[in-house]
Amino acid sequence: MSITSGRFARSVLSRHLAAALSTIALLAACGGGDGGGIAFPVLPPAPAPAPAPPASPPAAEGKGLPHQLTGWASLSDTARWSGPTSGQFITAALGVAPPFVNGQPIPGFSALLKNDDGSWTALPDNGYGSKGNSADFVIGFYNVSIALRTTADGSSRPGAITVNRHVAFNDAKGFLKDGKGVDLKITADFANYQTLSGNTLVDSGIAVDARIRSGRLLTGFDLDVESIARAPDGSYFVGEEFGPYILHFDKDGTLMADPVPHPFLRSPSHPEVMAGTVSATSLSSRGFESLAFNADRSRLYAVPEAAPSLASLRPVADDERYLNFFEFDPAAMLYTGKTLVYRKDGPAKDNQIVIGDMTNVGGSRFVLIERDSLFGTKAVVKRLYLVDLNVKDADGALKKTLLVDLLDIADPKGIGGPLPNVAAGRFSMPFDSIESVEVVDAHTLAVAIDSNFPTEDGRLPGNPDDTEVITIRFDQALFDRAAK
Repeated sequence: MSITSGRFARSVLSRHLAAALSTIALLAACGGGDGGGIAFPVLPPAPAPAPAPPASPPAAEGKGLPHQLTGWASLSDTARWSGPTSGQFITAALGVAPPFVNGQPIPGFSALLKNDDGSWTALPDNGYGSKGNSADFVIGFYNVSIALRTTADGSSRPGAITVNRHVAFNDAKGFLKDGKGVDLKITADFANYQTLSGNTLVDSGIAVDARIRSGRLLTGFDLDVESIARAPDGSYFVGEEFGPYILHFDKDGTLMADPVPHPFLRSPSHPEVMAGTVSATSLSSRGFESLAFNADRSRLYAVPEAAPSLASLRPVADDERYLNFFEFDPAAMLYTGKTLVYRKDGPAKDNQIVIGDMTNVGGSRFVLIERDSLFGTKAVVKRLYLVDLNVKDADGALKKTLLVDLLDIADPKGIGGPLPNVAAGRFSMPFDSIESVEVVDAHTLAVAIDSNFPTEDGRLPGNPDDTEVITIRFDQALFDRAAK
């Protein structure tokens, strides 16, 4: 299921991919969790660009595979979870006036897992979108119940999402300050919350909440969590964007080991980049938006939103559509050095489309989200694709099949009700960050959004988006997680 440099060197991508995979293989052993850290090499200049592969035809022609909307629910933007006061470092937007005293909003779901008892595990991201404005946002996951609206009632009112409990991520065991592996000075280590001016820390003068300090609770200043995968023992692997790192938490949210850095991806918020000792190799907010187990859960695939900003590290130096899936061994806490190549939609240059999530749907098959960063009437690309890791196109990238255009979902039952700018019998998810896809049953997927509260109004202009979850049933039985 991997693509080796030898096999792939015979494809259209030969020179560039061979160089990238050689780098990965040489650095794989540096990504372990033994506390040794990473030795980053001096990177060579990008090779002379070869002619870009011909542009692929528009990938979303038609409506995908036969399907229909079967459920719709939302969590109001006014929902709050009690805890430390948050939002002290953001400004008012769309009628929302921070801070949020003795609590924090739930700014959408960046990942969603179905639980055996019928509830769901829902992961928000770092809070308010950046390291500099989220030090008072406690990160972690929620247990939620979702009561989908499944029939038409003449209204545009979705079903309800109920938040049952919150599990806060924490470093109670002190892995981030033990002098081994990756050490980070986290919010709990400061007397006052920190903000940023450029990449320089600024003391806000506002005292860190005592609960954060005493519990070593992790905040959106410390890590930007974006994806979650549940291991067979009930613990969680989490992908994040400030490193980017792979993190391992127990079922109660306690960090179980040092973060595992990537062999060569470094965001502008990487601690060594902030210290000025190394350079960033990826853009901000382009870390591990997806972390997905394979069918037998022996391997994880870490999927960045986009290709590295450094051209010499891309599968194709001069084509931004191509990115890697990085294989990770969770037992050894090591990158294996094996990768696959995926080709996004959009142009080869200035490509603004990103991967929103990926999940295994049985055997070697996975479903991915591709999305642009537009919302409301400006949204263009919000799509679900099906791939098989053993099936590749002529250029060596994974062959993908359009499942559905999320801006044009069939809704013959009228579950979505009358909505602005949506034709009768159709439903749309006109949001920026569609970031969660999960299997419900052999025919059905659940899709959820990160609302980016309080700054976006994709559904109703002037109103902050609620957190929406939908289910889509396909005529074919496409999703069989029992298949290994």
